Amino acid sequence: MPIYQYDCPSCDKRVEVFFRSISKVDDKSAVCPECGGKKLKRAVSRIARGRSTRDAIDSIDLNQELGRLDGNDPKSFEKWARRMGEQYDGELGTDFGELAAQADAGMDPSERADPSFAISNRISRARERLVDADE
Repeated sequence: MPIYQYDCPSCDKRVEVFFRSISKVDDKSAVCPECGGKKLKRAVSRIARGRSTRDAIDSIDLNQELGRLDGNDPKSFEKWARRMGEQYDGELGTDFGELAAQADAGMDPSERADPSFAISNRISRARERLVDADE
């Protein structure tokens, strides 16, 4: 029973449309469940890929992550910290999710955090734990 994602130009939302079987999939008959629009455009869905902790840690591009950070804008910091927490808190044992919650509550955790040091330090410590586990 496939579910496809579509972009609806009528209500400007990305929606999911369920089909009873693969043989019933017809983009022309898809209807937006939000507004009833019929001019849906199939979207390319994101896929999830399972990976090991080592792969997750090795895939972190520190410069790229820090380049996404705008330390002068609290909302930008909150968004960045929330994404970092979702992606890396489990592997690195960081508390970026907590920093995002503090920023959302109106606190300014960016003054008390050095993201560059925190990420670099946690990546190094996580790699050391993996090496110790291999021995």
